Amino acid sequence: MHPQFAVLTPRWFKRAYVYTGSIGEFRYRFKRGKGDDPLQVAVYTNLCYEAAVDVEEREFPLNDEGVEEVKAWLQEKYEAYCQK
Repeated sequence: MHPQFAVLTPRWFKRAYVYTGSIGEFRYRFKRGKGDDPLQVAVYTNLCYEAAVDVEEREFPLNDEGVEEVKAWLQEKYEAYCQK
């Protein structure tokens, strides 16, 4: 697993409501809702989130199991990106 994904925990997401990160041109975005709202996760390339045309989004519960799913999904998308 990429080190940037391995550090993610439910507590990590309490840092900000919106967080963006990147590994080269592979970009990702987390948007935390309020209370028990699901975590919105997006992956895209090259451009900012608002201008990207290749955005893929999913929602995950913000708990231990949900964060493990986030990490696995990000890793899967990152590996697919690297194979292009």
